[in-house]
Amino acid sequence: MSAGNGIARNRKGSDYRQPSIRISRFTSGLPKVVILHTLAVVSEVLGLLLEDRVDVVATTDSGNAAVSLSELHVPDVVVIGDVFSDGVAEYYIPALLQTGTRILLVSQSLDSAGILGMAELGVTGIVDHNVAPHELAEAVMTLVAGGATFPADVINSIAAEWRRSRRLGSNGVHTSHLTDREVEVLGAMSDGLSTKAIAHHLGISVKTVENHKTRIFGKLGVRTQAQAVALVIGSPSTLLGAESSTAALRSEATHP
Repeated sequence: MSAGNGIARNRKGSDYRQPSIRISRFTSGLPKVVILHTLAVVSEVLGLLLEDRVDVVATTDSGNAAVSLSELHVPDVVVIGDVFSDGVAEYYIPALLQTGTRILLVSQSLDSAGILGMAELGVTGIVDHNVAPHELAEAVMTLVAGGATFPADVINSIAAEWRRSRRLGSNGVHTSHLTDREVEVLGAMSDGLSTKAIAHHLGISVKTVENHKTRIFGKLGVRTQAQAVALVIGSPSTLLGAESSTAALRSEATHP
């Protein structure tokens, strides 16, 4: 997003200013979006291009405020930046995910390793801040619809990491050993749903979801959720099974 280039963000650590917060008093029934970013152009672009497709219920540059607003509005997507007026993205992502939302990171500084770290934290989509405005808007809609969006090199890195892990460990992956419930959980994981959101939509406890994930990792021969999702992306038969078992789940997640 070239409109954001050259915006100075040189703040002294001791400086304090009142965080910026804007809240919509009325909702339209459209998918809800909260924007947490220091670049005003992000909210301006999304407000203009997605006016009739989503309801931007709040915008702020404060991570603490964004968490509170997400707990209040339970948005479908939270659009975030790397750094806020009161901290960095990594600190607030876990609390945001606990609200059941999906997170789109509009990054100004992350390299491939940093992006992989964000994916491990549970971010569902990552785009560069220089992306064309319509591509940013479509990335939001992809997450609203239950999908995920990452740079191609990140997907390749995740897949390569999983292949290395598999060579060092198991000689093969036997997805047929997954139970129906584990396939549902795996499909929800590939959709980017948090553990809490999976538990809510499947009607089971968070602890039960965690137990399912542990068993899935063991059966697939992976160590992380990112590796499990990479396996789903790279295995058509697994993906089809997950899609058929979680169609209703994705529908509920998209239209709560």
